[in-house]
Amino acid sequence: MTFLLNLLRIRRVEFRIAELPIFIMPVLLSLHSPGPVKTLAFWEGITLLLFLFAFGDIINCLADRDLDATYKPHLSRAVYGLGVRFVALQVALSALAALALAVHIAWQLDRWILPPLVILGLILGAAYSVPPVQLKGRGLAQIPCLWTIIFVGPMIFAALLINSTLSPLVLAFALAYATLQMGVILVNTAEDYPEDKMAGIRTSIIALGLRGGIKTAFLMALVGSIAVVGTLILLFAQRLLPSLSWSVLLLPIVSCIYVCYDIGKLSRSVASVDTEQGVVLVKSAAKRVPVWITLGAWTSCLATFALYLSTVNLPN
Repeated sequence: MTFLLNLLRIRRVEFRIAELPIFIMPVLLSLHSPGPVKTLAFWEGITLLLFLFAFGDIINCLADRDLDATYKPHLSRAVYGLGVRFVALQVALSALAALALAVHIAWQLDRWILPPLVILGLILGAAYSVPPVQLKGRGLAQIPCLWTIIFVGPMIFAALLINSTLSPLVLAFALAYATLQMGVILVNTAEDYPEDKMAGIRTSIIALGLRGGIKTAFLMALVGSIAVVGTLILLFAQRLLPSLSWSVLLLPIVSCIYVCYDIGKLSRSVASVDTEQGVVLVKSAAKRVPVWITLGAWTSCLATFALYLSTVNLPN
């Protein structure tokens, strides 16, 4: 039982509930009939994305095993409990499985852009955590790296499982959604400000300073929220949805307002106190990060589901 629990811990399965919409939304926005989701290539693609997320989570736990011994001991214990070599083997097997699936999918769909996308994702996933590159400790470089490997890259890949070309509005939605959620993730990063500073890890928050980092988090959440809602409005208008269907947009609108209000309030509070007090405020607010991420994810997902339903119900 302990062995299985450790396997799950290093895969950070607690994040999957908020990660599922990353796959689902671009698929719903790209589908014109349920046919593609019934294919082997589609389900291989979803499996591939799960391998990629596992690769990133496992390699991060492996690279941070000694740092986590102090601040996230359950992850450190999981790595050492399984054995460093065994965990490293899982990293390698996850990468090989993702690459093998990418080639097989590309062969089935004749979309040879997919393997290079997977290779790029693996390179960035490793570069984020592993020295000497370790992009998470390269200041502002942390932001575009996470923005790409967690959100934009997987969303583009998922859309390309459905269509051979990427719709500009689907791409715009992916960029907007990534920006919104990265604003939230910056608050989560800020929670570790004193620990990262003590360990000499120059995260984006260390580079910006606590006040500047939280202000950047608010601006990204605000810009991302406006862009997410704006893109959804364009998609609803493009597909000529009936008036009643537009009411579903209230869900992401209210969610975005709540998230932006909360982070904006945090930003103003942190700006008015010293760093030590600011850390206390951030650690308290960071407890709501899972709520912010999940609300943004699933309310947006419901809106994309409404768009999908409108598409499949269109007369031929």
